[in-house]
Amino acid sequence: MGLLITSDDALINHASGRDCDTVIGFSELFAGEIKRCDAPWSRILLVADSVSVLRAMLPQLVVLPYESKVFELVVGGLPKRGLVRLPHGSVGIRAVVTAQQDIVEEPVPHTRFAVRFRGVLPLADPLAAMLEGGSSAFQRPATGLRVGIEHDAAAALPWVCGDPSAVRFAAGSPALPDGAFSVDVVLATGGDAAAAGTPAVLAVGEPARRPSWRDLVDAPRDTLEAFVAHAQQPGLLPPVDTDTLRPVGFRPDAGTDEVRLRRLGGCEVNHLAFGGPGEWSSAQFDDWSGLSERVVDQLRTYRAVHDDPHAHQGPVQHAAFLAQAAAAALPVVTTGLGDTVRRLLGEPLADEIAAVTPRVLADPVRREAYAMSIRRLAFARHGTRQRWGAVARQLGRWSRPTATVSVILPTRRPELLARIAEQVRRQTWPEVELVLGLHGLERSHPSVRDLETAYDRPLVITEVPASRTFGDMLNDLCDLASGELIAKMDDDDWYSEHHLTDLVHAAEYSRADLVGSGAEFLYLEALDLTVRRHRTSGHRYTNRVPGATLLMPVHTLRGVGGWRPLHRAVDTALAHAVTQSGGSIYRTHGLGIVVFRAAQGHTWDPGVEYFLRGDVQQWPGFAPPPGVIGSAPTTPATLPVSWFDRPAAVSGTP
Repeated sequence: MGLLITSDDALINHASGRDCDTVIGFSELFAGEIKRCDAPWSRILLVADSVSVLRAMLPQLVVLPYESKVFELVVGGLPKRGLVRLPHGSVGIRAVVTAQQDIVEEPVPHTRFAVRFRGVLPLADPLAAMLEGGSSAFQRPATGLRVGIEHDAAAALPWVCGDPSAVRFAAGSPALPDGAFSVDVVLATGGDAAAAGTPAVLAVGEPARRPSWRDLVDAPRDTLEAFVAHAQQPGLLPPVDTDTLRPVGFRPDAGTDEVRLRRLGGCEVNHLAFGGPGEWSSAQFDDWSGLSERVVDQLRTYRAVHDDPHAHQGPVQHAAFLAQAAAAALPVVTTGLGDTVRRLLGEPLADEIAAVTPRVLADPVRREAYAMSIRRLAFARHGTRQRWGAVARQLGRWSRPTATVSVILPTRRPELLARIAEQVRRQTWPEVELVLGLHGLERSHPSVRDLETAYDRPLVITEVPASRTFGDMLNDLCDLASGELIAKMDDDDWYSEHHLTDLVHAAEYSRADLVGSGAEFLYLEALDLTVRRHRTSGHRYTNRVPGATLLMPVHTLRGVGGWRPLHRAVDTALAHAVTQSGGSIYRTHGLGIVVFRAAQGHTWDPGVEYFLRGDVQQWPGFAPPPGVIGSAPTTPATLPVSWFDRPAAVSGTP
């Protein structure tokens, strides 16, 4: 049995997709025209253009009546870590006999996952295990809602972003199951989200809600007014699958070449691709499943990604593409954003995209800052769990509350308490608790009292004896924390106001057990100089992150035995414990922290020249990236002028 979710003939041929006894192509799957077969197949081969399109088609795939002991999945491109997982041990009641992954880079890059079970399984079970396997501190895409999709609403299939519990109803079978497998929400071509009844109906596949540019030109006034009314609602765009469209693999060191979007046409759906220098072309994608991680990976080395509004079928498809590109942290450039597209995107995101120019993207740090900013905005407004959480609240269903981050911050320097409070208080993540450990410092100190009086967010303060090891002190602070996520910050570094927000987002899209940001920016007090080192070390899985930036779920910290009872290197020991336990570590961008390197007083001091070796960018004075809170020790206590806004002659930037 061969299932083909791609129009890439080269990929199909290399996967031997048409050599199976029975082959079902994309058109049949899209239309829901399924051939029944009661006997198990000797092998089921599934060929998908990308993980994104596979997840988009999942509600149709999980209801296919096909079983086998052997399953092979071939995905175009080289999917990054965490997108597809080989099952181990067992799936359901069936033991895994063999599980193998093969990567083919030439001539057609693709990855083959092959799993053999001891007994027969329906196709839905191994697919769910491979796409949603592993533990995570975050809910699955539809946040616990069980979603059904009308047979005629094929346009709504990508809305569930690969949630394994979502199903597409068979043709002529409107009856819904009862009990544990009943659905909470039906995605349909008509209806109203506010309509009474169980299940609720969300009208997302209706053509009137996704008109083409031509439809709008020829439409009568009442039709236009109806669409404008729909465009005022936040639920018109499909959610962005932020499990696949994410900044993993972003390249701060991209070259000077740029790419442009072009339309290829198509039958069931509109196909698009990017063209670059010479005859280079990206893999295809379409307006139905949207931008794919395969295309995103191909665009990482290009400095700018130019959008063409006319390449999309209509304003909804255009806005959806921009939201997807933003979530993937692509440095997208576009022109002529109309009012409808701006409303669909949300004004903050639309303003960011409309303001950027190729000249801005010529500077590597400005380019990365822009990409991270639009990613953050897209994730918050259009992200999978954010959108489905809003649907759950609208329906009166339980929705997971915003995760609380407990910042553990030990200090023995009362002169830094005001600065500590400011660094944490101005974090944009809404639920932040500061757990302050006074290491050898009494709570009666005037600076501590001032902090307690002025600080207006949740605060826990405790005294820790000076004799306590650093690791034991961190464990003491974690015992007092009430948040489900633990973040560690240092008392003398500067942090971006989005530092915690970016770490929480990174924990979600990476599914890593421990996350942190890169310590790339340093302020060298001895030279009054800001430098950036190791600028290509972020946006990747790694074996450690700086201790001043780490974040992890409480259950992960407890699972590895907490902090080691050491005076130094507790962060390295924690990272080692996570990887030894089979966990993963992810490092996001380095724009969220400026490390303070004092002129003296270090236990490890290789000399200031050590930090100037290699490929290092330099700026005179205290020159932090955008959004960093605080001021340099020798400057007035006001928010510093970022190098991002400084004249070129001062900042040294082009």
